[in-house]
Amino acid sequence: MRNIGELKYSAGLFKRGLCSFNRLVEIRGDVIEKNRELFIENLNLRSEIERLKEVNFIDAATGIYNKRYLQIRLEEEFARARRHGLPLSSIFIDLDDFKSINDTYGHIMGDRLLKEVTSVLEGLCRNEDVLIRFGGEEFVVLMSDTGGPEAVALAERIRKKVAGHIFFYGDIKISVSASLGVSTLNNGDFEYVSDPEELICMADRAMYMVKQNGKNNTCHLPFRIERGNSVPSGVTELQYEKISL
Repeated sequence: MRNIGELKYSAGLFKRGLCSFNRLVEIRGDVIEKNRELFIENLNLRSEIERLKEVNFIDAATGIYNKRYLQIRLEEEFARARRHGLPLSSIFIDLDDFKSINDTYGHIMGDRLLKEVTSVLEGLCRNEDVLIRFGGEEFVVLMSDTGGPEAVALAERIRKKVAGHIFFYGDIKISVSASLGVSTLNNGDFEYVSDPEELICMADRAMYMVKQNGKNNTCHLPFRIERGNSVPSGVTELQYEKISL
């Protein structure tokens, strides 16, 4: 039999071991709690970063994406279209004679009109389309996996809807028209088009051709002639072989 001294010694060791075990449990608990706090802080930080990104990419006046977002999204969609051989289209929209509206009714009324026009555009665009306020009274629609005829069809729906819409502000009634340019990058175009911004530049160029020829119309300006790629009647289709911008 163990003597009393040995029993006391063993009891002391057990007590010290139990204390150490309890301390380890406490430390583990503290580590788990700190990790949980760090995890929550990281989630909050990520949420804040995403919120700041969203604020940075959202136009304050209209609530849609801004030109900064277009630059990033355009590169992504361009790379995707080129990689998979898919068409990529854009519509450039400019409200006609918008300066006269600001001059007549003031900039506050002009801002309200822009916001209501935005609502009209959002109602016509598909979920997969990207609607951008390019600047001033200019908008861009970026359309992935969409050929020229489909893009022109949407542009014409937009033009007719905007032209036929009456904007009411109390006793004031305002109507406005739009000039639209459409451009499309097809699979073969990627052989010589390397800059994504050329898609927007081409649509912008098509829009200015409308401005120079009476406004309130749609112009389709492809990068090259595509056989069997017809557009609706009444739409101007100007075709050039490998236009250099």
